[in-house]
Amino acid sequence: MSDHPLPLSEHLRELRNRFVVYLLFLVPVSVYLFTQARRLVDVLLLPTHGRLIHLIVMSPGEALYTFIEIALAAGFVVTLPVLLYQVAAFVSPALSPPERRRLIGYVPIVLLLFLMGIAFGYFAFLPVVLRFLLGFATAPFVPLISLGKYIGFVVNLTLPFGLVFEMPVAVYALARTGVLTPSFLRKQRRVAILAIFIIAGAVTPPDAFSMLLMVAPMLVLYEVSILVADFAVRRRGPMV
Repeated sequence: MSDHPLPLSEHLRELRNRFVVYLLFLVPVSVYLFTQARRLVDVLLLPTHGRLIHLIVMSPGEALYTFIEIALAAGFVVTLPVLLYQVAAFVSPALSPPERRRLIGYVPIVLLLFLMGIAFGYFAFLPVVLRFLLGFATAPFVPLISLGKYIGFVVNLTLPFGLVFEMPVAVYALARTGVLTPSFLRKQRRVAILAIFIIAGAVTPPDAFSMLLMVAPMLVLYEVSILVADFAVRRRGPMV
């Protein structure tokens, strides 16, 4: 850890520079993915399992704006390793050598859990929700769904799982530093369950079925996080 802390202006300048570096990766990747937006739409339609859905546009610019949204969301996922590296490089000067080594170890785990969360949302959660909701659109009804609404629906149901799956690694890091303890997590289980229901209700469609489907993995992850906190406490040595 540095004995001569940098002034705030230097920290802000470094933060800006690292953000610019990230943008230098994000922008060209997103531009390329924009050219592949139609193919990405086909990929995002796969969870419907071939059910006939007619995607329509409700305004002249909807297709353009939706393609930009798809490109940015996919670009964020693709360039996430760069973002994680920039964040780690920004905070590492303030850490001791053992803390830096732990931080380096966290980066691939964070990336893996984020991708696992997205995969879970896309392959396990999204198809079930779509099958349930579209099951009400039977003859003589024909699903005419706005392109922007559908893509927003898919993105809002998959990306949050990437963040939710970070719960165990966040708890591990906080438990290693003594901020969280397993006993605290157990005592606050009721509060955590209430918070999970609120979060699930905010990010899922307005129906109890979708909310419960998201609540289930979040509850499992909370219990896993308690076990992770136990492990972190056992491994925690003297603070350096």
